[in-house]
Amino acid sequence: MPILYLAEIALFQSGAVETLRLSTGPYRTAPDDPSLPDVEFLPLIVSPPGFSAHAFGSGRTGGRSVTGAGEIVLNNADRFFDRYAGAGWDGRPFRLYRGPSGGRFGTFELIFAGTAEQAEWRDLHLHLFLRDRQAEFEVPIQRETYDGSNSGSTGNEGTADDIKGRPKILCYGLCHNVPLAPLNTAALRYGAHDGSIFSVDELYDRGAPLAKVTGTPAAGQFRENVTEGYVTLGGSPAGTITAKISGERLENLFLWSEQFMNPAWVKDAGVTVENDVITGPNGGLTAERIDIPADEGAGFRQSVSVTSGQPYTFSLYLRSVVGNVTLGIGIEASTEQEITLDERWRRYTITEAVSGSSVSPGIFSLGTAAAIHAWGAQIELGGVAKNCIVTGGTPHPSSYTAQPADMLRTIAVTRSDLVDFLDLDHASFQTLNERTAGIGLGLFIDREMSIAEAFDLICESVGGFWYFTRDGRLAVRRLEAPTGNPVASFDRSVVANPRRLTTNDAGRGLPNHRVVLGWRRNWLVQQGDQLAGSVPAERRAFLSEEYRTVAAADPAVLTAHPLSEELRRMTLLEDPADAAAEADRLLALHGVRRDLIEFELPVAAYFAAGAPWLGDEIAYRDDRFLDYAGGRPLILLGVEEEYEADRITLQAWG
Repeated sequence: MPILYLAEIALFQSGAVETLRLSTGPYRTAPDDPSLPDVEFLPLIVSPPGFSAHAFGSGRTGGRSVTGAGEIVLNNADRFFDRYAGAGWDGRPFRLYRGPSGGRFGTFELIFAGTAEQAEWRDLHLHLFLRDRQAEFEVPIQRETYDGSNSGSTGNEGTADDIKGRPKILCYGLCHNVPLAPLNTAALRYGAHDGSIFSVDELYDRGAPLAKVTGTPAAGQFRENVTEGYVTLGGSPAGTITAKISGERLENLFLWSEQFMNPAWVKDAGVTVENDVITGPNGGLTAERIDIPADEGAGFRQSVSVTSGQPYTFSLYLRSVVGNVTLGIGIEASTEQEITLDERWRRYTITEAVSGSSVSPGIFSLGTAAAIHAWGAQIELGGVAKNCIVTGGTPHPSSYTAQPADMLRTIAVTRSDLVDFLDLDHASFQTLNERTAGIGLGLFIDREMSIAEAFDLICESVGGFWYFTRDGRLAVRRLEAPTGNPVASFDRSVVANPRRLTTNDAGRGLPNHRVVLGWRRNWLVQQGDQLAGSVPAERRAFLSEEYRTVAAADPAVLTAHPLSEELRRMTLLEDPADAAAEADRLLALHGVRRDLIEFELPVAAYFAAGAPWLGDEIAYRDDRFLDYAGGRPLILLGVEEEYEADRITLQAWG
């Protein structure tokens, strides 16, 4: 049966988003299709898009993750697309499906979910350039700047003479000697993070320590505000104010976050709960069905203790059982926000400054009955919903994001439009957390930086990379040696043009004889008269260097490979033991022979093997190619798809 390619292309036209549905041949969905009934896909695709994706860039085994790119050619002979000449294509979703001609829409496999970039009209054709969703992260991690609007001791935005126009600073994990922003020098307030933090552990003036107090600070003292991420000094500083910060705060104050049958969730008369009846956003059978009567105000809620006057954010994953329903969401009884649910999971949030020491966030009727599914309730200090944390009997205590996967996840859900669980391949984040258990990082940002750049700094610290899956979910992995358990195997029966290549790494793929890692970054180097005379020699030594370093070496590698180079990386690792362990791991990984193999195979053979993707382990067997007769396990680092040419090129290393 012939293969068809279907495309769904969103664009912005006449003030609204419109979706074009196109195909490589005539196709209409069935009238009884459950997701897309009786919809025609116009046969205007001249050639389906070629697409490439690499973990680190072609031929590389480290460095920054690389955005994939492609291009689709559309038939404009009848000028169909001219009506969209002024439309906004960029940043809109693009989805490509592959399946049998005549098959039901549900049998078509989603093979690419990304975003359009630009459109070009070329005589009778429209060329639409595509990027995977990594393009969404090529935007500033911090879009807020200090506006310089202070008036005397009022305001925390600086003035035109100090920080006006600078990006508001961000702090993740445990960061040492970060220079604080002078939010209001008249009021002696200095900023550590744009948002809530766990704590300001230490504070220094010209390198000399100040004492932390909970009341009004005197000279030589400071008080922290963890909700808004700043400190207040008790006296005018002598020089630069720096701090050791435990940054972005995580918590969930609910006792039970997903078991709504528990008595901690108070249900009004007529509200019923069925336990674990549907798959939740976490992929498990963990979501409840909750039926709410039409009585206005009837619903379910859980009481938590809070700090009066502070902002809190309540979030909850909800969907309707059938159709659309309207409900209210609130934190305090006197407040409400109307929300509309459909049959898709969404995370609904509300932020309020609370007025008492106890609140009861919940969902309630606005006068009509509703049947809904619910999962993942969270209440936390601050103005944004962060990592969804599951609780079961006790609140999740306040902490900070130091583990690599948690830090990546926090940045993704607070600094982009991605929704936790719904837009993330959560299994990959969990695996990375397990592989890097106990490892802590520290990332301080006080300059213009993209989300992608921040992700690269975090991933490179643990030898990882980040990417998007075929269905458009954010995923993370750490590059590790093959285990011998491939998800797919290939041999000469389907493979063409196999070749062993040198890498594009330093040393061209020769084994590394030495690994040097930087750790515990000092975010502001200070020396000489930048420091107070009372600063002891040991502290001066720390402040004079940006990084500490650790090395792992194998001199025997140099004997076999005289041109071997050392591998050097400056990381965000905090602990010397973690840095030493990572150096040993990298030496074991890169200090031995590793092959970079590239080969081609037909599209059908690739999909028949499960269409392995970046980071998957494959095997290549070839009794005419080096020592591959028994099958060599490899890690897939690059995929180039050329559907028009019926060719998939894989690049694998191991």
